[in-house]
Amino acid sequence: MSRRLFPGSVAPLAILFTMVSMTFTVAYLKNSFSMDVMEKYRYSEWKALYAAEAGLNEVGIVILPQIISDTLLLSNNVGYGRDENGEPIGFYKDIACSTRLQTNSTRKEYIAYSTGVAEYKSPSGTDVKIERRVYTTMVPQGFEEFMYFTHEEEPIGPGNTGVVNFGGSDSLDGKVHTNGQMAMSNYGCPTFSGEVNITFEAVDNFGSAISNYQNCSDSFEDEDGNLILDTVSTIIFPPSNSAEVARQNATQVFTADDKLFRGGRKDTLIMTEINFVTGGYWATQWWYNIPPVGSPPAEYDFFYDSTSHMVLDVDVGTMRFFANQFDDVNITYPGTATGQFLLVSTVDANGTNVGSDIGELIEPGDNIRIQNSDGSKVLSFTANTAAVGDTRIIMSFAGGIFNYTSESGNGFGDNERLTLINTSATSGLADDVEFNSFYNYHDHVDAPGEFCEPGRIQHFDFEYWNYGGISGNNCDIFSCPDIIYNSDYIHMGRTFISKGSAPQVIYVKGGQVLVRGTVDGMYTIVTDDFTEYRRHDDMDIIDRVWGNVWLIDDIVYADSYANGVVKHPSDGGTQHVLGLIAGGSVIIANTRPNGARGCTAGGCDININASILAMNGGFISHYWQNILTGYHDIDDGLTYGIIADGRGGHRNYYRSESTSGIYNDSDDHRGRVNLYGSIVQFQRGYMVRNYPGPYNVSPGVGYNKNYNYDWNLQLKPPPYFPDLESVDNAVILKMASYGEANTNQD
Repeated sequence: MSRRLFPGSVAPLAILFTMVSMTFTVAYLKNSFSMDVMEKYRYSEWKALYAAEAGLNEVGIVILPQIISDTLLLSNNVGYGRDENGEPIGFYKDIACSTRLQTNSTRKEYIAYSTGVAEYKSPSGTDVKIERRVYTTMVPQGFEEFMYFTHEEEPIGPGNTGVVNFGGSDSLDGKVHTNGQMAMSNYGCPTFSGEVNITFEAVDNFGSAISNYQNCSDSFEDEDGNLILDTVSTIIFPPSNSAEVARQNATQVFTADDKLFRGGRKDTLIMTEINFVTGGYWATQWWYNIPPVGSPPAEYDFFYDSTSHMVLDVDVGTMRFFANQFDDVNITYPGTATGQFLLVSTVDANGTNVGSDIGELIEPGDNIRIQNSDGSKVLSFTANTAAVGDTRIIMSFAGGIFNYTSESGNGFGDNERLTLINTSATSGLADDVEFNSFYNYHDHVDAPGEFCEPGRIQHFDFEYWNYGGISGNNCDIFSCPDIIYNSDYIHMGRTFISKGSAPQVIYVKGGQVLVRGTVDGMYTIVTDDFTEYRRHDDMDIIDRVWGNVWLIDDIVYADSYANGVVKHPSDGGTQHVLGLIAGGSVIIANTRPNGARGCTAGGCDININASILAMNGGFISHYWQNILTGYHDIDDGLTYGIIADGRGGHRNYYRSESTSGIYNDSDDHRGRVNLYGSIVQFQRGYMVRNYPGPYNVSPGVGYNKNYNYDWNLQLKPPPYFPDLESVDNAVILKMASYGEANTNQD
């Protein structure tokens, strides 16, 4: 066999295979190099994100609840930790916090940003810096999230026994919280279907935040046996800061304190009504006085005539000095100069003939005061005589005090409306005011320095309310509204206010408010805590009227079902919402629609759709006005003191004080409270009073409870409803979103 040789072929093939092998090797090495670079890059990205998150957790989220404006918290680099290899993770910087209004809401959204930086050296020796920016948005928790909240788990209201507990009749659907100590009944256990919160502070103060816990331990477990009880920090109450924010953002203000502390004139209070209807609401105001009411004040209005001089005739409705010369150097009138006296028309500025009244009231030595409407111009003197003629009164001055003060330095203007006041006129109690006794309207000590408290007897049914009966028409605001809305007690006539397109906050400044109707829109009603006034019978004594919200009839949403059932979010929910922020209490008034006289006066039950917050009082029924034979009067001689106002038998319909009241031995039960909303209160208001206790009969007076949480409140809180704040005054936030932001995003 022969062998054939091909000279020169081995070397090229070897070279070829070598080159192919090197190509694969270079590709492999290149790929390995790229993967290493990519791994370092990706690893540094995660380290930058980790450092950014650390900045959020260590700085941003900590400070976020306390900010009041956009703030750059930290711009410098802060190193954060080391990785598993002992290498620095990175650092965070540019931590910024801000707020903005949530979409279609009056509640703020809190945002925090943080930038993280990680560094590494590339295989080529280049320093590489990776930045990543993250953010979180958080929203405040609001009081509307609670089905039931109390600051102190103690009772509030007249006839207070000091004892309140949770028993078999209590069924609460939703979140429950108290800052105080809960007490379980020995005669049945409550039903809780949501989270129940007690506080660390209550545990420290009482040893146990739930007394008789063992009696009802099963109440604090869900259907699967899981514990629904949690211990949290105390929530600040009352939320004074947040309530003031609501007042400051009011879209409508109804002033109810503009007849108080008006220089020498007696104080008059004002009641406001808000009656919700489709498209908005009707607002009305009446004036009233809280007994004891003094005799009519010796006050008369006239227009000043500054042009007539040395003439005895006086124009109708005017008054002036005879020698009508103002001394603009000494800023005074001639006073007791010879021939000087005051000329007053016998007909006042309102067209009423008051000549004989003034003549009878003024005696020698009486102190007379003349002032303009705002008290910036005041003249006072001692009267000598008052001679009354057909058209004029000539009032001469006695020696002694004659003073004139003017903030502007000017005399009385021509046609300026002035009030003539006899400050020395004797005053007793008015004869034409019914139940005109201190103790029919107050259960505190009758002495200077003593005030009405939020947990004591409160009232809404003053004479403006009873005018349908007082006028002889035997009717009330529900059966003859035209008479009530056109009475002499009107301060602001019935006015319609459209709901508009934005959420509305209604602020009743310096007074109480009556509420009823069908809510169409998003509303919050807020009052002041209390308003001080000078008692009508003694202007030297100061008392208080609390900013109560009185529910005089059903208050429901326009799309609610029968009995006030609100559309659940799973069924589409409701577009309407109402918040009631009362400085005092939210009170279910003793009215015919609300079941007065044991549901025999034309109504029974009350349906309520609202998120209720009683800043200094409670959510409570008007049980101290009742028709129970032995428990209706101010002097029933009971050990609990005054537990009633003595007027229940004369209400629904009106009966005069001179007529015997109509009473029932044991039954003034008014049906059921069907509430779909939430309840927040300083203390726990009584809803029913019966055996045992100061109202020692059954069924007694008040309502059964049907309380249900409105789950729409989780999605749509009432406008400017108060946020939760912790004991360090920080807003309590919950996370709404988290993500990575653009590095150039602010």
